[in-house]
Amino acid sequence: MMSPSASSNSTPGSIKSLTASSLGRFDNLLPSKEVLDLWQKTDAVCFDVDSTVCVDEGIDELAEFCGAGKAVAEWTARAMGGSVPFEEALAARLDLFKPSLACVQDFLEKRPPRLSAGIHELVQKLKESGKTVYLISGGFRQMINPVASILAVPTENIFANQLLFDTSGEFTGFDVNEPTSRSGGKPTAVELLRKTVVMIGDGATDLEARKPGCADLFICYGGVQLREAVSTKADWLEFNFKYLINSLEYMKIPFSSLYMLDTHFFKVKLSYVSVDLMKLGASVIIRYGKIDMFKGSMRLAVDKWGRIDVTDPVAFQVKEDNNLSLVEYELVNVSELSN
Repeated sequence: MMSPSASSNSTPGSIKSLTASSLGRFDNLLPSKEVLDLWQKTDAVCFDVDSTVCVDEGIDELAEFCGAGKAVAEWTARAMGGSVPFEEALAARLDLFKPSLACVQDFLEKRPPRLSAGIHELVQKLKESGKTVYLISGGFRQMINPVASILAVPTENIFANQLLFDTSGEFTGFDVNEPTSRSGGKPTAVELLRKTVVMIGDGATDLEARKPGCADLFICYGGVQLREAVSTKADWLEFNFKYLINSLEYMKIPFSSLYMLDTHFFKVKLSYVSVDLMKLGASVIIRYGKIDMFKGSMRLAVDKWGRIDVTDPVAFQVKEDNNLSLVEYELVNVSELSN
């Protein structure tokens, strides 16, 4: 199997730095205990591919390669936001450029997949944990198979659409019998698995998979595209696969990175900790903390999740109101917990 570095680029998402006010409208940035338990105990994890496993929307990239990028991208935005039925948007986009087999093959040769940062490690960790990984996508098998190969996901674990060509290689349509070719198709695919399932994705069709009897949990990945109509309804909104990896194994209280421009960084030495933390040598990022200065020390109270007392602040500035509603806090020298 080709190594990821040789066959693809692992690329950070395109989400810009978010301000405190823009984050404030989300109440699912930290998972509940029930959500975390489901994530850790699930039998299977199903990933969307476009703008989740990969940083690109495959059909948009193919259309751009074939000369119809802008018009197709507009349809994609409508489809992923849920404003039009997926099957309608899929047919309309393909009709705009009718990709030939030769064009698809040329595209695959010249545009290798660009994976989201951390996805290869997350898939590997899921497998090591005994969980089955599936790719469930409204994209096309011809373009998803190379991604599956990089991630070592077997072809039988792929649910995706199929481009159809005639004997001369001209485009004739797509296979309407594939469940992912229409709205409501991802729930159908998930139902076939008959397991405890977590769905991870960014679009309206991924959210659909969360309906009763289908996925037990929906994690919205906002690291590439943040679609508010989807993200606000997710069980958990996350921007970085790194934190999904961390929360799989040893975090009882999960924390995530902070996305904002005006961030205060400081390092600390622990005096005591009243919440469960990660294993030795790891880092913890805490969101929505409140800093109070007293007697030369800092107290960081974490909303709903407990309290951490810290001492010896380094290069830390307190605002006039002595209250930082959002900070980034990196726990270093975790081994000092035992001292």
